[in-house]
Amino acid sequence: MLRYYKRHIGWVIAALLFGVATQLLTPFSAIMEQRMIDLIISGNMEGFRRDLWMAGAVVFAVALSYFFSGVARKCFEARLAESLRGDLYDGIMGRSTVRFEEKDTAEYMSYVTSNAAALAGNLSTPVFYLICYGVSALAVLGIMFYYSPLLACVSILCGFLSMALPLRFNKKLQELLMTRIAKNAAMSVELKEALNGHEVIFSFGALPWLRGRFGKANAEVSEVDQKMGVTLSELENVGQVMNRVAWFVNFLIAGTMAVRGDLSVGTLVMFTSLFGYFSSSLTLYAQMLPLLLSQKKNIQMVLGLIRGEETEFTGKEIPRLEDRVEVRDLSFRYTAEVPVLERLDLTLRKNEKVVLIGPSGCGKSTLIKLLSGKYADYTGAIRYDGTELHDLDNRKLRGLVTVIHQNTFLFNDTLRFNICLGEEFSEEELRRALALSGVDRFLPAIAEGLDGSCGENGAHLSGGQRQRIALARALIRGVKVLILDEGVSAIDVAAANEIEGELLDMEELTLLTITHRIRDGLVERYDRVLEMESGMLRERQRQGR
Repeated sequence: MLRYYKRHIGWVIAALLFGVATQLLTPFSAIMEQRMIDLIISGNMEGFRRDLWMAGAVVFAVALSYFFSGVARKCFEARLAESLRGDLYDGIMGRSTVRFEEKDTAEYMSYVTSNAAALAGNLSTPVFYLICYGVSALAVLGIMFYYSPLLACVSILCGFLSMALPLRFNKKLQELLMTRIAKNAAMSVELKEALNGHEVIFSFGALPWLRGRFGKANAEVSEVDQKMGVTLSELENVGQVMNRVAWFVNFLIAGTMAVRGDLSVGTLVMFTSLFGYFSSSLTLYAQMLPLLLSQKKNIQMVLGLIRGEETEFTGKEIPRLEDRVEVRDLSFRYTAEVPVLERLDLTLRKNEKVVLIGPSGCGKSTLIKLLSGKYADYTGAIRYDGTELHDLDNRKLRGLVTVIHQNTFLFNDTLRFNICLGEEFSEEELRRALALSGVDRFLPAIAEGLDGSCGENGAHLSGGQRQRIALARALIRGVKVLILDEGVSAIDVAAANEIEGELLDMEELTLLTITHRIRDGLVERYDRVLEMESGMLRERQRQGR
């Protein structure tokens, strides 16, 4: 986490400088108290007045430095939370498909929103306090040793004894913190499911059951929050009790020395104040250290997400398709016990149009995930123009191969954004993509044209319009291989046949259509028809071919 402190080093330095100044001025004010009390007892009014003005200046300086230290700490905390959210976003979105699917999307949302802010809070103010109060404790000890080494040693012993018991809360706090993160994520999952399933819940009157699930998750979050609150309260109270006991022991010894005449009354008051500062510093350490130590697993988890994509694809070769895609002896299984593909062979030539049919669950979707570089742990070979997939730059493969699924995701933004996705394209490139995809046919019906809103996940558009935007999104990037994974099966037959027919007419496009049934009137337009069953592939012989 040190890199985040370096990233915002200006705020860190400001918070530390003002914080240390505050803590160093505080014991100095105790010395001023001792001088003034002794001046009062001796009747030195002139000296008292002089020191009183000096004490007022110290109080004012403490107030200013305390204010600016707090501002700097809060600014750093805000910037730290911003950095954590940004890095978590990049890390999560950069994960490989396999790694990304390990968690529910609501869990990721919980990490980016609530967990990042909580972690930033626990890694800012407590850290600054520990550093500043540590400097203060050392300064106080120096002053105490100067006046009375005996009392200084007694203070050290009492102070560290008061820390022993609170530090025992570390393990319990760590367990509660990780439980709280898990419960918050579970509640976020329930909330996301309810929001996504609003139509189903409303249509079937399922709200009472779903409300019960959310209520249970909500109650579990509340329960762990309560346990954490009680534990933190116990930690604080134990520290305060031990602090009071240590203060009593120290005052007893110092008071006895004052009665014997070994200390002046002013020095006694000063020692009492100084020990209060020293003891408060150790009490704060006793409270903050368990809290910081409890963050260890949380930090490891967050850093694990931030590291981003973890993939076996480490190749650097630029993907090309000037000849063919070859699949040889390909086998794959999600688990060791269940094979999905077994020794599969496939050749897909440049600009060839191939349809792959087969029942649900036969391995069609798995094959296209492998072809598009989603999974790396297969056996056999997948070659683009003779270069094995593991040797290719996986990120650049996405510019060569695009998969359009049955359910096309659209952002709640304009048509232009959903096609360009933030990239800059020339007007000529945009017009060509609109024409090839057929978006230009319905564009006049959109009130603001390309700047019109799609709505949440394309709610303002028909199924056919959403699929055409998905095509434009792929075609504007000049993809060479387009895979339709049941890509037009969710729209009406006429629109589906029209879109599929237009793709078949594109001479500079390699098309692989994955479906469980081929549409009437289109089968003869494909160069080849392949059938898959139980992970095995064979070519269907057609009459006249």
